[in-house]
Amino acid sequence: MRNLMCHLKSAMSTLANTEKNITVKAQWGKIAAITWGNSSNPPVLLCPGRMVPCSSFRPLIKHMPDCFFYVAIDLPGSGLSDHLPPGIRYTVLDLLPSIAKVVEHFKWEKIMFIGHSLGTVIGTYFTMAYPNRVTRFVQLDPIPLYHTVTPETFESWYKEYYRSNYDDDQYVKHTSGRHTAPRHSLDVIKRRLMAAHKINEETLEHVLDRYIEPAGDGLYRFTYDQRMKNTTTMPFSPDNLKLFLTSAKIPILAIFAKFVIDAGVYSKVPFAFDTKAWPHDNYGYKIVYGYHDVHMSSPELMADDIAKFLLHSKAKL
Repeated sequence: MRNLMCHLKSAMSTLANTEKNITVKAQWGKIAAITWGNSSNPPVLLCPGRMVPCSSFRPLIKHMPDCFFYVAIDLPGSGLSDHLPPGIRYTVLDLLPSIAKVVEHFKWEKIMFIGHSLGTVIGTYFTMAYPNRVTRFVQLDPIPLYHTVTPETFESWYKEYYRSNYDDDQYVKHTSGRHTAPRHSLDVIKRRLMAAHKINEETLEHVLDRYIEPAGDGLYRFTYDQRMKNTTTMPFSPDNLKLFLTSAKIPILAIFAKFVIDAGVYSKVPFAFDTKAWPHDNYGYKIVYGYHDVHMSSPELMADDIAKFLLHSKAKL
């Protein structure tokens, strides 16, 4: 990457003032997104987690250098993006075209990628399906990326992600459209979201407008597609997953939340914390104090590391 003149101290005000809402056309409808910065700068594409709006990256963006063009998308079925057509399952592979459409829209040849949770899986598969397009990859608490399935647990995996979808009640729920989604009071929604994301009300305001919509009688419903609750990942065994992930050659920086690690989520994938297990010497990680959405609640714990990672042509992890 060329030598870039960046401003870290002024980024908080500068980038916030450049925020724009855009839409990208796709065959199934529109992809909604938010941009920050000058479009002539090198692009950084940000992909959120399951059902979470792209505005969840606002707290982190405020701490990022202002010499990049940041584009965060609402995945299909989330935020302000259109839902996929009825009958289609939400799998990671079916979400890849949304990334490809945004890249095509901006005519980008190369991008840097920041993903959170499910977004890290989508980013990983995109790097494999579209080789040489992603130059560096930031993974924010990549829980589903390290989900493993053994022969003994395949039955439960299949039931959760496929078989249950065809139960009568689930099928009706997943194909009836957003107008049938449950309605709640605003107070109830706020409490649920703050508890789920472990965030305060100030941080909640960043995502609330894209998370919910009026549903009549003073009540609200979530904008996400009910099918997103069972977004399907691949059934990799621990050994196969290690082979798959460590084959990557692009620089990767993973940020792990301490409380998630303490809960044993990564117990079957010790290679996630062993840089020597990655044969191309391209992987580094940092553990930060917090929960799964720590990039929203405490972005300052990781912002400098991410900024340095994006800025250096050879990541110094």
